[in-house]
Amino acid sequence: MHVLDINQMTQFFLRSFALTAVFATICAALELTFPAYRYSFASYVRGVRNWIIRLGWAALIWQLYAAGLQWLGIKPLITINFSALLRVDSAILNTGLAILSGVLVAILGDFFYYWMHRAQHAIPILWRMHATHHSIRELTAWNCNHHLSEPIVYAIFVALPLVLVHFESGVVPVVAMSLIAFQVHLVHSSTRINLGSLRYIIGDNKFHRIHHSADPSHRGRNYGLFTTIWDTIFLTAYWPKKNEWPEVGLRDQSEPLTVVDYIMFPFNRRRWGKNKAGSGAQAS
Repeated sequence: MHVLDINQMTQFFLRSFALTAVFATICAALELTFPAYRYSFASYVRGVRNWIIRLGWAALIWQLYAAGLQWLGIKPLITINFSALLRVDSAILNTGLAILSGVLVAILGDFFYYWMHRAQHAIPILWRMHATHHSIRELTAWNCNHHLSEPIVYAIFVALPLVLVHFESGVVPVVAMSLIAFQVHLVHSSTRINLGSLRYIIGDNKFHRIHHSADPSHRGRNYGLFTTIWDTIFLTAYWPKKNEWPEVGLRDQSEPLTVVDYIMFPFNRRRWGKNKAGSGAQAS
């Protein structure tokens, strides 16, 4: 494999953007039909633009990541062959087991995401990067971008631990990644449609909105993305009340509106000069 395989990068970008477009648009339709908040059309346009930029950059980062694993000779410690483990006669049962296994893989991955996310709120340099995401005040299924630097953080703290457990063939990794990709848009959607009681296992927009809340009483809560299990276990879960839909964003940082502001957000001295850099306690 070449270090920079343009064809692979292009395919990664096209597949990723296709998934993003489908999932975000489904959630956006719910936002427009059953709105919790109504936001400007411009915010949706910014969201599409920033996703294109971020996915293009991510294609490069993940290409370098894969090349780095190969160069360092990092190999899985455990290989799990789900296609063999889940081989049963019933096609319906087979499908159900595959989905269940995909959910379990997503929950395992979310354990590493949970602790990475807590680190992003506690470590100054990581907070500056992550604050780009928390500064968004018109938070929707499309307008929910993270900074360009965050794929590097994910690669180190989430993807690298998971690479030690390899899932051989089958549909489980595809199911897990599809669930997580959809979840990214669902949890940031501004719609009153939510998962209800299922929220005690799977994260939804109402649960995650607390994490983005501008209300100081919601700080340090609801770090999980796909599941709420780790927040429950580690005592950071806050269960929103029936009509609790707080305003979101940072009190001391405005949402980046231009491409330059979006890219330079963590490095902008004007933004950070007036504050002590990196206080994750400033985020919700």
